[in-house]
Amino acid sequence: MRALKIELNRISIIDIEGADVHAELLALQHEVGGYIETVGLKDGGVMIVDEEGLLKQYPHNDLASIISGHHIYGTALIVGTDEDEFDDVPQQYIDAYMIDT
Repeated sequence: MRALKIELNRISIIDIEGADVHAELLALQHEVGGYIETVGLKDGGVMIVDEEGLLKQYPHNDLASIISGHHIYGTALIVGTDEDEFDDVPQQYIDAYMIDT
């Protein structure tokens, strides 16, 4: 699955690899630094963040906060959804936030 990774000073497209749902969950947790929490976005997007980012004193992620309308701390991922499963990031997020794709 392709995801838009929003770090404090960098945005990139990454591939999340997982042979099954459990392996994919572990890969998502690794990318954000802990247990995941989802924040619904417009147009079929979902932001994935560390649910304890504030408690872990991660720095405020300004861009992720602007996109989501919530205070986001640490690294965030944007992915899409296909019913109850995560899917590739919707193209409109890549178009909006990636300068060189």
